[in-house]
Amino acid sequence: MMKQLLLTFLLLLVPQTFGFVATQSSSKHVASAYTKRAPALALSGDATLIDQLTDPLLLQHMATGGALAFAGDVIAQSLLSKEEEKSIPPKDWDVIRTNAFVVFGALYTGGAQHFIFNYLNNSFDEPLARLGMAQFFFIPFCYYPTFLFMTPALRAGWEHGFGSEEAKTRQNQLFSEVASKIPPTLLRNWCFWLPVQFVQFNYIPAELNVTFTAAFGVIWNAILSWSTAAGTTEKEA
Repeated sequence: MMKQLLLTFLLLLVPQTFGFVATQSSSKHVASAYTKRAPALALSGDATLIDQLTDPLLLQHMATGGALAFAGDVIAQSLLSKEEEKSIPPKDWDVIRTNAFVVFGALYTGGAQHFIFNYLNNSFDEPLARLGMAQFFFIPFCYYPTFLFMTPALRAGWEHGFGSEEAKTRQNQLFSEVASKIPPTLLRNWCFWLPVQFVQFNYIPAELNVTFTAAFGVIWNAILSWSTAAGTTEKEA
């Protein structure tokens, strides 16, 4: 059942992601991307909040972010599995943990970054300025705080019931464990994402920023899942 679920996600992901890239990344489109920027995060003209939240591109980005977070966490758990027989997903698959990563991937990687990249592309002409804002402002002050509060809360709530004393205790435990791993994970983040986003902001069309990031996010989500959960796995084993 779980293997079938994984295959379903991947089959849905591949045509959506790579089909989207193929239809929009012609050389002419790339050349025009630097003069035709995506709109900033603001309500202007006839655009309403409902219009922005129901934008098909936003919904596609959220679906892609969630699906790739799913793949990244399953890969990480497979590598960390203590089972002798290796498989994807592993026999000791923590589905709740994967679900928490999927929600975070959909809401932040796909959703929030849809607006963040629009803002950066619209507000800064220099690619290095966009890179600096993305990595040294949004990552430490938005990405990691969101991850730190969201994933422990979701895992604890799904494990023990939202609002219960057991969930609060479990959330505090997970929060402490994840928080202690944020500084080294942030350093890994910069080692991985600075070169990736240098390419992104210099050569990738604005419309493909989220898709490009989400594609590399498969690798990064595996690193993030491994680096923030390795200690927990060892304690629970």
